Amino acid sequence: MENPYKRKKEPEVNKQLIMEAAAEIGATAGWQQVTFQAIVDKIGLSKGGIMHHFRNKEELLAELVRQSLIELTEWITEEKKASGIEVAPMAFLRFVVKKSGDLHYRRTMKVILQAALVNEEYRTMWEDWFTEHITAGAVADQPVNSLIIMLVADGLWFADNLGVYNISEQKKAEIIDKLLTL
Repeated sequence: MENPYKRKKEPEVNKQLIMEAAAEIGATAGWQQVTFQAIVDKIGLSKGGIMHHFRNKEELLAELVRQSLIELTEWITEEKKASGIEVAPMAFLRFVVKKSGDLHYRRTMKVILQAALVNEEYRTMWEDWFTEHITAGAVADQPVNSLIIMLVADGLWFADNLGVYNISEQKKAEIIDKLLTL
């Protein structure tokens, strides 16, 4: 396997490699298993090279969550444009269904979920992102149809990221079709 690490020539590429390695380790083994040594073993970068970008594991997690929310915003925006649906909860549901097979997305979301479950700061970041991009305000003020769609999307999102159960793509499409009639 070719070492993807590019010494000092492409620092942003290296930073991205570090975050991708951390997401992969965190998604498969749990965030507690993400160590600078585990990242060194995965990508061949020195601990000093990692520390050039991140002073500690918490700083790495914070950046990973921030970058993930930026990506998630871009993906949701693309889904709204592609589907022609301006209703954010339905775009979110379509996005969750569409991305459930995307390995990068799944790893990223597992890390966000783990972070939000154990740290108030990340839970607040997720809540603020969700309020801004999906509900556009208080959840209690949403129409019942939007609440139903959000709850279904959340249920699928949690099920996918916790690995609780798998629903076929066909069943997910049927769910969306059914919700479109609400």
